[in-house]
Amino acid sequence: AMWASKRPGPPAGGPQKKLVIKGLKALPTLPASYKTDTLERLRAAVQAIQQSQPTTQGLEELYRDCEGMCLHGFASDVYAMLQAELEKYARQQLSQIDGQTNAQPAEGAMLVKTRQFWEGYTQQLAMIRCVFLYLDRTYALQTANVVSLWAMGLSVVRQHLASTNMRSRLVRLFIVEVTSERDGRLVDRPSLVSITRMFADLDLYSQSLLPSFIDATRDYYRRESLRMVNGLAPIQQPAVAPVEGKSSAPMDVPGYLAHVQQRLDEETQRVAQYLKPSTKSALLATTLTELVEKHADRLLSLSFDAMVDANMTADLARLYSLLLPVNKLDLLQQSWIAFIKKSGQQRMQAPDMEATLVSGLLEFKRKLDGILSSAFQSNVRLLGALREAFEAFINTRRSKPAQLIARHIDQCMRMGNKLGTDRDVDDTFDRIIMLFRFIQGKDLFEAYYRRDLAKRLLSSKMMSLDTERLMLQKLKTECGAGYTNRLEGMLRDMEASEELSSELVRGQSEPAANAIGFHANVLTMAFWPAYEPTNLVL
Repeated sequence: AMWASKRPGPPAGGPQKKLVIKGLKALPTLPASYKTDTLERLRAAVQAIQQSQPTTQGLEELYRDCEGMCLHGFASDVYAMLQAELEKYARQQLSQIDGQTNAQPAEGAMLVKTRQFWEGYTQQLAMIRCVFLYLDRTYALQTANVVSLWAMGLSVVRQHLASTNMRSRLVRLFIVEVTSERDGRLVDRPSLVSITRMFADLDLYSQSLLPSFIDATRDYYRRESLRMVNGLAPIQQPAVAPVEGKSSAPMDVPGYLAHVQQRLDEETQRVAQYLKPSTKSALLATTLTELVEKHADRLLSLSFDAMVDANMTADLARLYSLLLPVNKLDLLQQSWIAFIKKSGQQRMQAPDMEATLVSGLLEFKRKLDGILSSAFQSNVRLLGALREAFEAFINTRRSKPAQLIARHIDQCMRMGNKLGTDRDVDDTFDRIIMLFRFIQGKDLFEAYYRRDLAKRLLSSKMMSLDTERLMLQKLKTECGAGYTNRLEGMLRDMEASEELSSELVRGQSEPAANAIGFHANVLTMAFWPAYEPTNLVL
């Protein structure tokens, strides 16, 4: 009972009064001049922003005016007012720039004035969009065929450029500035950055600026390449570096290749600084086409042999890297084959060929392998071309290479420890086997090698049986077990003979002081080369 609620009693002072809400006698109406006055205030604010002047009202109050106009159904009027003001301002400013810089002396200032206009215009457009943000997010977003305020502000500039020759003038002046920079002069890069950004924002970069820029690049490097390639001089050995501050000798091909690489680096840097990234592929492809692809034949014919002969690995690597993207490796392959065949033929026909052929070919092959790996990135096509060219020239003398390679191995086997460590011996044999692969008369080689091996074994003029086995193992890996069967049989005969001789010595009693020494080798006729019988006269 003590927790029961109690209703409040009647208020003191009499009965309670009731609040009655009655409807309006008349609906509220806008002032007759609301629309006109608000539009004028908003127009004045837009003009003040465009003139970089302070507005008479605060930005928040202007935002409320725009919101009120939209809520009362006047959004289309506000949008039309904005479009008219932006069109008038853009037309006025661009016409003024176009007229002031129409004369030739003042034409160079057009890019600067256009940059100033565009930077100011985009800042003003961003502020205007903030003031009319409610209009942008309601009327422009929800109404068909009505673009955003930012797109509308860009479209008025695009329309003016399309209706006048100002767009073509800006493109031409942009190209003039880039050409001046390519010629080594300083240019106004901020203006170039601004013009690129302006054309990109207006969707005019790909259709207007880029095609003209690529055409101008093609024409510039066409003229430069013709002038430089026609004046190229043969490679002088030894090369003399130009002295700074003095006129250098005529440019040779390595110098031209270095110049091309410098041009490519400059164009890459140009893209990074004031061009769109999408420009890079077309720009570098055009540069390479004019500087390298159209002159690949002359560059190779003029200097390739001299560069390989002088082992100019860095320059050959640059040549390879420039020919690869323009699909000219077939020409490089042809020059590579021609050089190898020509140099190989000279070695095959040298007066001292028999004394120096194998050692010279081994050194020649080592040099070509170094160029292939260091300069040509071990390209598979060029590797196959090297093998093809080597095999072509080395077999022009029929049996001579097989005989000389076998003789070279015989000389190495008789040198003893002069070949160096076991690793050095293994490397030497690997290089000889690499040369052995190219000869076609492998049966002739086996005959020559068996004859020389027999002399070494019977006269004991060899490094060791282990060294002989090492060489035979490499030949066996290269040509199969059948190829080395007789050679291995000769080594087995020598081992068996040593064992028989040792047993004979152990089975004898103490030899007399004047006893005659005796040693015999038991040889299998099928393994050893045939010798003419010799009559012994006692």
